[in-house]
Amino acid sequence: MARGGVPEGTLVKKAGFRDIDWSAWIVLAMVAVILVLFLIYPIGRMLLESFVRQDDPLAVENLTLYNFRRFVTSKLYKDAMMHSLAVSLSSVLFATLLGLPLAFIMSRIDIPGKSVLTSLATLPLILPPFVGAYSWILLLGKNGFITFLLKKYLGIDMPSIYGFHGITIAQALSYYPFVFLMVQGSLSLADPYLEESADVMGAGFLRKLRTITLPLVAPSIGAAAITVFMKAIGNFGVPSILGGEYYVLPTLIYFQIVGFYNVNAASAISLVSVLFSIAALLLMRRVTARQAAVTLTTTTRKVKQITNPVAKTVGFIVALLIILVSLAPHITVLVAAFSEKWAGTPWPTKMSAANFLTLQSHALSPLKNSLVLAVVATLISVVIGSLVAYTAVRRKFSGRWIIDLAVMLPFVLPGIVIGVALLTAFGAPPLYLAGTAYILVVAYVIRRMPYVFRSASGALQGMDPVLEQASTIMGASWARTFGKVTLPLIAPSVVAAGLITFTTLIGELSTTMMLYSARWKTVTVAIYEYLLEDLLGPACALGTIVNVIVLVGIFAATKLLGQKVSNMFGGS
Repeated sequence: MARGGVPEGTLVKKAGFRDIDWSAWIVLAMVAVILVLFLIYPIGRMLLESFVRQDDPLAVENLTLYNFRRFVTSKLYKDAMMHSLAVSLSSVLFATLLGLPLAFIMSRIDIPGKSVLTSLATLPLILPPFVGAYSWILLLGKNGFITFLLKKYLGIDMPSIYGFHGITIAQALSYYPFVFLMVQGSLSLADPYLEESADVMGAGFLRKLRTITLPLVAPSIGAAAITVFMKAIGNFGVPSILGGEYYVLPTLIYFQIVGFYNVNAASAISLVSVLFSIAALLLMRRVTARQAAVTLTTTTRKVKQITNPVAKTVGFIVALLIILVSLAPHITVLVAAFSEKWAGTPWPTKMSAANFLTLQSHALSPLKNSLVLAVVATLISVVIGSLVAYTAVRRKFSGRWIIDLAVMLPFVLPGIVIGVALLTAFGAPPLYLAGTAYILVVAYVIRRMPYVFRSASGALQGMDPVLEQASTIMGASWARTFGKVTLPLIAPSVVAAGLITFTTLIGELSTTMMLYSARWKTVTVAIYEYLLEDLLGPACALGTIVNVIVLVGIFAATKLLGQKVSNMFGGS
């Protein structure tokens, strides 16, 4: 017997250059090129441009802190930064005040219709925030419905809906489901024995809540609050509609691009916005790391539900009120869509479908553009996201974490920042894409590919690789194994992620506003232009169409995965 257990005289074929399955490495190389060209390079270019003054060429001798000094010397810049922090922190506060009691009610009180209420509570997270933002003008504007009622029957004069108050209300009601879903998940996983022990020791409800329940879910509250902060500080749509002269960082970026085409100043503002997002993300990592130490249940026993009739009635009313208030903007959009006239009056004066008929001659092209761009971007996201996920999960090589980080980076960056980065990189030769459909597709793929990547990664991690190994042993190439074995197994998760990608792209505004041209105006841009022209009826009609498309897509995804709406967005 020879060394290594191989019989003497046996010919052993060494693995050579031709025996390597190069298809997997070709895919890895393609993934790397795509990420570098369309993500790393644009962000790097934006970073460099922020240190150069407008009209100066990008060169070492031209590097300066001029664009950043404006945050100290310019009142507009200082105000925009402070406004962003103010509305973001206020949105966090009010989102927590709404989401926390709703999470407790849904997880601890035996109220009727809990499943339906949970799904309804998740809808503000799914529907585009800016679509419902302008309905607050109809509700709380100078001649708004609620303003009229408060003035007539209670003598209360409401402050202007434009500025700090309007932005905070709209963002808090859009993002409170983050708090609700994340805290509800923690409450459902908390060890029931702890609360039961407190009951045995004679602790009252408030003492038990303060000493046991809240400390258990504190990390989840913190993580949810940081998530709301990151979403709020990068939101462009709501401040652009309700902000008026109250500038925040995203609207200041838009002002620099549209008003002066000052890409350098916009890049500097974007970098400051990114620093806020990164700081919040690092804080979230610390908070979620603490969550690992939280006592979670190790039993299948459910937490005891409060069945007191009074508590059930009060809990149901409170939950219903929170949900109705959060859905009020989108309900108003639906009503206004069928109203011939509402602006300037406390309630609609005449109901008809005239607004939808108006869209036939003005909005069909933007709607078609949105559908085409969303479909193309979704298909590309599904293909690339699945391949990147497979590479990151199945291929063993050092530096895989870099791919994971690069793919997920756009998930935490404000959409308007992604738009500025792509405009900076591809707004001039040698690769000029500004104003074309290509740059919109690239932006959409970069922004939404994380959905597919995460979904496919989760499916691959939960799948035994033995079938793939058997296929390889039988002589199948990597490409054939992926197409015939892997892809069919992860298809439900990937298709559901594709549906979510498509529906969120239909309502995308912030990145699009930086990159679109007249030829490729999208449905969200058309809504925005209607609002600028005070055409609320057509804007609401088009917004209703967007909401319907989004809801149908999400409903299809839930049916495909067999999950509730809340589960798909972080619920339990």
